[in-house]
Amino acid sequence: MGKLADVSGGGDFVFDPYELYNAGHVTGTSMVWIGTVGTGKSAGAKSFATRMATMGVKVTVASDPKGEWAPVAEAIGGKVIALSPSGDHRLNPLDEGPRDSRLSDAAWARLVKSRRRLLLSSIIPSLIDRDLKPAEHTQLDIALDRAVADSAGGGVVTIRDVYRWLVDPEHGAPAEPAADADVAHGMRRLVEGDLAGVFDGESTVTFDEDAPMVVMDTSGFMGASGTLLSVAMTVVAAWVEAAVMDPDGGRRILVYDEGWRMLRDELMLLRMSEQWKLARQYGLCNLLIMHRITDLDMIGDQGSAARALAQGLLSDAEIRIVYRQEADVLEATKEALGLTDREIDEVSTLPRGMGLWKLGKRPFLVSNILTEQELEVFKTSGRFEVEIPEEIIVDRAPVAEAVVSQHTWENLATTAGCDSAIHSVTRAGKYCTRCGARRPDAEVGSAAA
Repeated sequence: MGKLADVSGGGDFVFDPYELYNAGHVTGTSMVWIGTVGTGKSAGAKSFATRMATMGVKVTVASDPKGEWAPVAEAIGGKVIALSPSGDHRLNPLDEGPRDSRLSDAAWARLVKSRRRLLLSSIIPSLIDRDLKPAEHTQLDIALDRAVADSAGGGVVTIRDVYRWLVDPEHGAPAEPAADADVAHGMRRLVEGDLAGVFDGESTVTFDEDAPMVVMDTSGFMGASGTLLSVAMTVVAAWVEAAVMDPDGGRRILVYDEGWRMLRDELMLLRMSEQWKLARQYGLCNLLIMHRITDLDMIGDQGSAARALAQGLLSDAEIRIVYRQEADVLEATKEALGLTDREIDEVSTLPRGMGLWKLGKRPFLVSNILTEQELEVFKTSGRFEVEIPEEIIVDRAPVAEAVVSQHTWENLATTAGCDSAIHSVTRAGKYCTRCGARRPDAEVGSAAA
């Protein structure tokens, strides 16, 4: 990932959460990555995810609200699923997802029904501005059962199907909901109203299980109503969850960028908390990315169940990467992440691109090193020009301290044992990130040499 600071012993810093878990240094692979704007947090997280992808670990970004991960997926041959209220794609939140081969038909049906019921009971409160009543839970269950029975024989169940059986429990025919049928009115918004066109039909997109990275680009919902945004994040996260919860699916990093947006929804929070607990079973490495600990202040009241759940996610993440934090949040950061006085002092003055990595109880100060190609793809500054900090791009390796002349540069790949194509395209004045040799500023002919 980069270089250790002198206080941490110096040298290379190599990291793999699965190896840490296998060696018994941590009891789980879940991670939290925190850093204020401009500290290099996003670039660090993306470099971790893409480098793990080169090792065969799949990456899924559950929600990309700013569209920052889409270029990353495209750069490594991944897949981007872009959704928006005005787009052409639809996503069916009631898709079954990959079948768990260990389950019987009956057990699989129960699991799928449980997922569907949880999804519906998660989004409807946002649509009707209150919690569901017991009788409404029953109505929803009955409508779901009848929609499933109606699709027996291979048919796909959609939100529209459930809505039909909700408004007409006898025949499942299209109809208008009764005046006092709040749940039906709420669901109508998804199939006929202001929220229609995204989640009401069969999926026009598929989840590519073999892609090195799959990004759910939800940036198209920015600027939409708060209700649609909340529903969209819940639906997308549930659809992704169904897609990745395959015990035979291999290791996968599940990224929650701008995590505070999801944590604000209590039912979404419950879903994430459950997923954290199942991470080992499904080979998941959950990665929650936040700006600051005080983002939790937007999640319920102090002492509330929602706040406790959110704090529990941080406690359960034994791998914590903290980039520079402002003075007004240092004490809260220290308390929430269990940092020492020495560690929090370091956090307050960290330069860009350097983070405190707390792996279990062991702290390391690490300067993340990026290639210029990586930084070009990872940058999140949008329209602003980026001045690339020299210290986070290149670093001299002890193998080649001296500047080499141009006539020996092309041959150095052999003499230094560097077999990388990066060597030949290293720019003048820069260091090869593989062998550490510095290409001279001015080209020198063989005669002059």
